[in-house]
Amino acid sequence: MMLSGTSTRYAATERISFTGPPKRLIGGFDQFNYRSTTKYNRQMDTSRRSFCLSIPAFVALPASWTAFASALRAAPSAPDANNETYWALVKRQFPLEDNLIYLNAANVCPASRPVLDRHSEFMRDFQANPSFQNRLKYETLRERLREKMGAMLRVSADELAITRNTSEGTNIVVKGVDLKPGDEVLITDHNHPSNNDSWKVRAQREGFAVKVLPVRVPAASRDELISQVEKGITPRTKVIAITHVTSTTGILYPAREIAGIARQRGIWMHLDGAQTFASLDVNLKDIGCDSYSASAHKWLMGPLEAGILYVRSERIPQIWPSIVTAGWTDHLKGARKLEVYGQRDDPRIVALEAAIDFVSLIGIRTMEARGRFLATHMKQQISEIGGVKLKTNLEPELSGGVVKCDINRVPTKQAYDSLWNQHRISIAMTASGDSQGLRFSPHIYNSREEIDRAVAAIKSLAS
Repeated sequence: MMLSGTSTRYAATERISFTGPPKRLIGGFDQFNYRSTTKYNRQMDTSRRSFCLSIPAFVALPASWTAFASALRAAPSAPDANNETYWALVKRQFPLEDNLIYLNAANVCPASRPVLDRHSEFMRDFQANPSFQNRLKYETLRERLREKMGAMLRVSADELAITRNTSEGTNIVVKGVDLKPGDEVLITDHNHPSNNDSWKVRAQREGFAVKVLPVRVPAASRDELISQVEKGITPRTKVIAITHVTSTTGILYPAREIAGIARQRGIWMHLDGAQTFASLDVNLKDIGCDSYSASAHKWLMGPLEAGILYVRSERIPQIWPSIVTAGWTDHLKGARKLEVYGQRDDPRIVALEAAIDFVSLIGIRTMEARGRFLATHMKQQISEIGGVKLKTNLEPELSGGVVKCDINRVPTKQAYDSLWNQHRISIAMTASGDSQGLRFSPHIYNSREEIDRAVAAIKSLAS
């Protein structure tokens, strides 16, 4: 069975008939991989080859899943970060245009064809039969998704709420934590607006204070980042809210150490995980934060308007739900009380599960290694170009998959437009401020050759 190439990216998949729970579509996938959290964690540590060899019956899956899994199993060598042949197989699972160099994972990622297949099958099923009886299966699927996400992040399923994106998850925390006039919230000036302006808006209304820490670009050291937060704490500090990897310049914050400081002082520590969920192997139990929010449409390569919110079990009773509607009760178990929004897009929930399934086929540690390889390869080359300032740290302990640079003699908007118009390179930009510059965020669907072409384009603009 052949992998889908660009010219056949929408090749027909197996037609699946839905009568009751759709066992043929995802039940078979569940049989080989997700019977327990323990088994999932053990398989996360295995090689790609061992993982694929554990699949008993590809015929139980849609064609795109079986084709991809079969190709991985047949690959001639292990998926090390520098194996361009292997990553070319992965790239062909994405419906990206041939002439497009897409380096904007920090904003939104394309979904893989297997994820699109599963999403579309459930969309057709839902629209063909929106009865209560047919929709009953989504309760089971939602709970299975919760188990998979918990296993991936090493937390209990009961500590997870299914949200629409990082911003919503963060705002649930912002609005749900008890604060009073005189209290303080500690943030940084490189937080995303959902983890920055949201606190300020609530503070204006309720009278508590928001203290903003400036961020040095690039970061001087992990110790400085930790020390800065620790020195910013006062007896009035009730919340520390930081970004795990900043979307501005790609600084990786030492979240575990900061969470430890917060825990010792009884301070709520919230972590914005938009740029680390599925780009790094995140272990929330090890980090020890009180809450963590993330989106599926970025590094997880899942559907838009799907995300997660983790709240540590001991903290769940201390947070108020932002929305209360039909189906809400104070007796809902764990973080489920934070996700009662009314009618949900149920097929989207299944697509989120499919994205986790896709990631598990490759392996989160394998993905992290590839992402770090591409980002490091790019940073090292950029740092050698005269007239270009690298604003992201080279040190792996201070950076993730986001790469920021500024071309000294070329206005940022002009450089941004040139990269798109002349080279069809899709990125993000910051027009002004200390994080001004061009932002590149490569992912597993990018090749080393695409990185080299992007660097060459930067060099031509700087010369």
